[in-house]
Amino acid sequence: MKRKMVKKRRGVRPAKGEAVDLPAHDNETPVGLDLNAGSGVLGTLSREMRTPLNTIIGFSEMMDREILGPMTHPQYREYARDIYRCGQTLLGLLNELLEAKRLETFASGDDDGADNIVELAPDMVCVCHEECITRINPAGAAMVGLPSDTLLGRPFVDLLLPESRALLGEKGVHGLCEHDQRISLVLQGLSGRRVEVELAAGRLQDGSRTGVLIVARDVTDRNTRMKEVVDREEYLRGVMAAVSDGIVTFNEHGVIETANPAAERIFAYAEEDVLGKSIDALIPELRFSGQVGTGLIFSLCDGLVIIPAQWVETQGKRSEGKKFPLEFSISSFHLRDRTHYICVSRNIAMRKQNEDKLRFLATRDPLTHLPNRYMFEERLHQAIVRAKDQNENIAVMFIDLDNFKNINDAMGHSTGDAVLRLAAERLLSCVDAEDTVARLSGDEFTVILKGVRDEQHTAAIAEKMLETLSLAFHVKNREVFTSGSIGIILCPPKTYTAEEMVKNVYSASHYAKKCGRNNYQFYNASLSMDALRRMAVENGLRKALGNGELELLYQPKVKMGSFEIIGAEALVRWTSSELGSVSPVEFIPVAEQSGLIIPIGDWILETACRQAKHWYDQGRHDVHVAVNLSAVQFRERDLAGRVMQVLSSVGLPPGCLDLELTESMLVDDAEETVAALNRLKKIGVTLSIDDFGTGYSSLSYLTRFPLDALKVDRAFVTGLPDDGDAVTMAKAIVSMAQNLGFKVVAEGIETERQNAFLHALGSDIGQGFLYSRPLPLSAFMALLKNGRPLFRNSPADTLRPRGGPADEIGPHA
Repeated sequence: MKRKMVKKRRGVRPAKGEAVDLPAHDNETPVGLDLNAGSGVLGTLSREMRTPLNTIIGFSEMMDREILGPMTHPQYREYARDIYRCGQTLLGLLNELLEAKRLETFASGDDDGADNIVELAPDMVCVCHEECITRINPAGAAMVGLPSDTLLGRPFVDLLLPESRALLGEKGVHGLCEHDQRISLVLQGLSGRRVEVELAAGRLQDGSRTGVLIVARDVTDRNTRMKEVVDREEYLRGVMAAVSDGIVTFNEHGVIETANPAAERIFAYAEEDVLGKSIDALIPELRFSGQVGTGLIFSLCDGLVIIPAQWVETQGKRSEGKKFPLEFSISSFHLRDRTHYICVSRNIAMRKQNEDKLRFLATRDPLTHLPNRYMFEERLHQAIVRAKDQNENIAVMFIDLDNFKNINDAMGHSTGDAVLRLAAERLLSCVDAEDTVARLSGDEFTVILKGVRDEQHTAAIAEKMLETLSLAFHVKNREVFTSGSIGIILCPPKTYTAEEMVKNVYSASHYAKKCGRNNYQFYNASLSMDALRRMAVENGLRKALGNGELELLYQPKVKMGSFEIIGAEALVRWTSSELGSVSPVEFIPVAEQSGLIIPIGDWILETACRQAKHWYDQGRHDVHVAVNLSAVQFRERDLAGRVMQVLSSVGLPPGCLDLELTESMLVDDAEETVAALNRLKKIGVTLSIDDFGTGYSSLSYLTRFPLDALKVDRAFVTGLPDDGDAVTMAKAIVSMAQNLGFKVVAEGIETERQNAFLHALGSDIGQGFLYSRPLPLSAFMALLKNGRPLFRNSPADTLRPRGGPADEIGPHA
């Protein structure tokens, strides 16, 4: 009987005894064809099919490479690739059909030439009868690592691993013929080596016997490589899925080819919806602005050229049309003569929010949300530039809330903060939207007024501010009152720099405070001179102690009845190496404001006590030394400890020291004042109120203060005994002091009549130029050594300084 061999068509089961499924190339599908017509027919058919197939393959390849023009939709390219693959499959199939005839001949053993070809074939070719191997080529034997003759007669199933034997089922090797396509099996090689194969089988009719022709190809290496490729692809897909940045690839025409999950989330697209869209659907402002070589140049609508791999900020667009802040970069790569572009993108909405918060914190006052100093200075520079460009005026105001510290101290910082917030709102209500109200620090505000007409226009705004600031602030069901001191500088174009304006307006504000608070003052050049002078004084004071420029003078205190010296007031004088002689009236306030009064005050206290020890050691135990304390010193927590330490170090008895305080120092926090005075009294020093009658203390507190003496201010002494008001005040003060058990010290006495009148009223001690001017230590010691009473035996004119009484005015004067 003539043997037949027919290739199976995919999906069609072959008739019994006619099908052998031969190995085909990858991605090929076998086609049924009767091979009995002979290789001549197949050869003719092959030649007739090759020419159109090559034409189709070439045309599809040109389409895939876009040689004939661009393909804007990615599916079109896939169609071209499918055509190319199918053409290649058909060519391979024709080649395989020609080989099938030779295999049939090999199976029958009738053709020595075909037998030689199969013997040299790289694939296993095996014939089985009754489940056993009756013929196998060397390549098949090599796959399992055994000689061909040892395999003859062995069941084919012995070559399979257990998991592959199950595929044969009860029909054995004949069951392999029932598979429409190649099947994957694993052979068991020598020493347990696994050999992965793709196997095809067909029935072979040889007379009365039915055999099975098996063709198997070793695909172990191929499968290993494919698995590596698959693993790598899965790895890359995992990386792309895990990356938080959106990654989109697109072609030269801007058509999106791939998008990772992050991009789908960022732009709210499903993968199937975004593929094929233009990239500008995601980034509307992206433009193609040119080409360099094979690469494109990208830019934004505003003309910004995008440098490859450089991050750019713009607006992204989600699928529903909503825009959001986007950061992206574009790079490219070349593959198969084509350029692909990668767009890496990030949704930076959260980052922008955080940047806005940081920018707000950097440029805004956290309490009032007004611009802070940094933003104020920036806006002031901008306002000056605008004023110059538009030839208009601007005004700058510096506003300082009056006595704000008292609010914080008495009611707490939460109340103070509430007042600051309300004050900010009131100031904002007084200006236009384009003006700036800023908070520099503490209770200091600044305002920039744009386009003001003149001084009257600016003054009207300042008056409105003063009025609104003077109204009650309602905080925690309480009414809180304050006011403002406003400095103003009006700046025509090209007049001042920003730094000069800030410096000058601060001087004007400082002057407004000196003028009584709750008022406004315009800057003038003399204020700058005052500010420069104050700076020079402060700088000089910082070097005065180290340079030995300070000196103490002593003005005697005398008993008004006997004119005997019973004490002296220590008065500081400063002769600067740069400024010359500086009055205490000028440098003491600067020292207090700058904090320098603490080291200066310590020096005065220690020096006065040490020098007083000189006359104490000479037997003048009855002569006390008086030292003025500043308000800053009095608020020091360890004042009593410092006084005790100085007295102990110089060896002066506490009873020889008299501390003088102004009455304005005693009205703040009366309870703490009483406690501080009691601590000083426990040391043993005496306490006096200096310049009594010029302050605003409550007389009820005097009964609680452990004081020893009141000093009647020279303002009430000057008009005595002719000024009726001065007489009335002097009588009242002396009478009150006597009733409270205080000694009375009258200062500023310059005439015998003043001395006689005050002594007659009951004043105990006198001090002034009638008795002596302030003297250096040596001159004062000479007076003490002389031992004679002052005034009676020495004409006053010989003791009075040429400069008049001004030398003893002011604190520590």
